[in-house]
Amino acid sequence: MNMMEITAQMRENKKIEFKDQLKIVILLSVPAILEQLVGTAMSYIDTAMVGSLGYKATAAIGVVASTTWLFGGICTAAVLGFSVQVAQYLGAGKNKLARQVVCQSILFNIIFGLCIALVVVAFSFYLPKLLGADPSICRDATLYLAIVGAFIPFNMMAMLHSGMLRCSGNAVLPSLMNISMCVFDVIFNYFFIYILNLGVAGAALGTGMAQLVVGFILMYIVVKKEKSLRLLGDESWKFDKDILKNVVNLSIPAGLERVTLSLAQVVMTGVVSGMGAISVAINYVAVSAEGLCYLPAYGIGGAATTLVGQSIGANRKDMAKRFAYLTTLLSFALVIFMSIIMFVFAPFLASTLTNSQEVIDGASECLRIVSFSEPLFAISIVVMGALRGAGDSKCPFVLNALSMWGMRVLPIIIFTKRYGVIGVWATMTFELVFRGIIFLIRMVRGKWLDQNSVK
Repeated sequence: MNMMEITAQMRENKKIEFKDQLKIVILLSVPAILEQLVGTAMSYIDTAMVGSLGYKATAAIGVVASTTWLFGGICTAAVLGFSVQVAQYLGAGKNKLARQVVCQSILFNIIFGLCIALVVVAFSFYLPKLLGADPSICRDATLYLAIVGAFIPFNMMAMLHSGMLRCSGNAVLPSLMNISMCVFDVIFNYFFIYILNLGVAGAALGTGMAQLVVGFILMYIVVKKEKSLRLLGDESWKFDKDILKNVVNLSIPAGLERVTLSLAQVVMTGVVSGMGAISVAINYVAVSAEGLCYLPAYGIGGAATTLVGQSIGANRKDMAKRFAYLTTLLSFALVIFMSIIMFVFAPFLASTLTNSQEVIDGASECLRIVSFSEPLFAISIVVMGALRGAGDSKCPFVLNALSMWGMRVLPIIIFTKRYGVIGVWATMTFELVFRGIIFLIRMVRGKWLDQNSVK
């Protein structure tokens, strides 16, 4: 049974057997997890290739990494406003409205993506110094951020159309295309970093070119090939105030959430930057390696958004709740397993990203500390995906802001600078446990089922 068949049964108020619920969760989650694995692999590729140039090259990317996450998070939030509408309209059987959302998203991508790109490129000339980066890495950091910024419209295009396909129930194609992106990334990186000898700038160019190629391919698949979303010619290309109102209701809280979290990461980067280039490199290598541990949660969280969104669209709150619980439990179990692997193999993971023994030792210690919090972090990720699928994007913003700034940033600023980068990661571990608990409470209370902001 596929997603469209389950959606049709939900609209007819038929009972969905547990085995079918579990099957569709797995069918959507596995490709999404693979997609997250590919995304993490791309980060690994960049870090490993640049790491071969020395710890200063790694530090140059590490200084601006939180800023790239900030603007990437803003784009992700904007994409969410369209993909959730697609899920709910398809769940309600309103395919023409779903296609109309596709048209609106393409126009939005062009305008919004270009604006964000201009802002990032302009900031790139000042940010490394503002963050207190060592003068020896400022030039490379500026080049990396400027090039990443220039390719933001294409990265957003890839995210947008991947999200559309996932929310239509097609999780396989986005995964295949993201695997292709990883292959392109390796090829382009090798060419720009080693053949043209562009170093850090080459890593940014390689990733950007991979995003450009895959972004255009995904857009073609959505508008020409995907059965439930391909454009039929009866859609309007004028901006629709109702669709844009839904985007505002969904994306602004999600965008504020991403800005809040990413600004906190920028502040933390500033704290770590003041500890020297070695500490920046340790922090960045640990962050890159940690992504392997919680990546199943983001994959399953994407499945939760689709399943809950289509359940709400079909007016089946009971199924939305069941899918939320099932995806959360599955993520928790998988990430426990991944945490054990990360704890045991922390030195090996760090050594694949840098050739500096001092960085390997420091990053390994950070990874082993944070491994204890990853299962609860996974809960917060999947619950967040379920809440977004239900149209509740305000609560994740409030909970994340409370946790990140109250339980992580302030203690780091006040207390942990004296303990170095290890103190930063110990504080982060405590905050992730707290975040998982408050998101779990939100899910269990069930009020999110009545917070739909898509009209």
